[in-house]
Amino acid sequence: MIVEKIDLFDYFHVQRKEESKGYLTVIRHGQMPEMPTKTVRPAMLVLPGGGYAMVSQREAEPVAVEYFTKGFDTFVLDYDVAPLGYPAQIKEAAMAMIYIRRNAAAFDILPDKIAAVGFSAGGHLLGCISTLWDDPAVKELFGAECDKVRPDASVYSYAVISSDPAIYHGGTFRNFCKETVNKDDYSIDKKVRPACSPAFIWGNTPDPAVPSPNSVRLYLAYREAGVPAELHIFRDGGHGLSTCNEETEAALPLSAACTYSRPWIDLSLNFLKTSGFTPVKAEK
Repeated sequence: MIVEKIDLFDYFHVQRKEESKGYLTVIRHGQMPEMPTKTVRPAMLVLPGGGYAMVSQREAEPVAVEYFTKGFDTFVLDYDVAPLGYPAQIKEAAMAMIYIRRNAAAFDILPDKIAAVGFSAGGHLLGCISTLWDDPAVKELFGAECDKVRPDASVYSYAVISSDPAIYHGGTFRNFCKETVNKDDYSIDKKVRPACSPAFIWGNTPDPAVPSPNSVRLYLAYREAGVPAELHIFRDGGHGLSTCNEETEAALPLSAACTYSRPWIDLSLNFLKTSGFTPVKAEK
């Protein structure tokens, strides 16, 4: 296992202003010298939630480990939060994706199999790079290369999606938009287009923080755009369940609702596998 922490601002020679984060934790497999071949792997960028007020550790390393053990090289973004809003978060997520793509060959990563998973507000950030990869803030950084910001597949986990006051998570939109941008311009369900990559979407029916219609609207938007998508709304659960296991549950034994939602990981892996996100063997 290779673990390192990358300062994205330093890597891209971007001067920090008010930003204090923008760090990417890399968790990779590396190669085994005694093997006659090398393994080239898919990658997963993890975007934890926290309402853009914090970055949840429960939705960071534990998630990366789940995908790591299934053959992915994983990358966890620690991004800026309130009082900073747009464009800090979308710029840092864009830098993370471009960093992975630029290093794909050196890291033995499949260049067209780089996915991202986002939770709650991290799901909104995932939506930004999945549908708004040519956002002005991203184009300012990467110009024509901004297309590479779009993940090759997106895994939305109880994601904040809609700006509709009837179902939105107000804190997330307030912290992201501030007085800089209009929340409706960052309502992800309104931004899905045919050029988007396939999406796996899941949530829970009893979610008091981010109502499940957010996930439903997102699925319908992908369907309307003609982009492959899969939706799972679990009967039980709640908000912020992350990996639904002992690592991320506050109390033991695991609740029935948590156990009920645990299959989301295998379902997402199956979705990704059938889209070609599997390790391959290659000559050294």
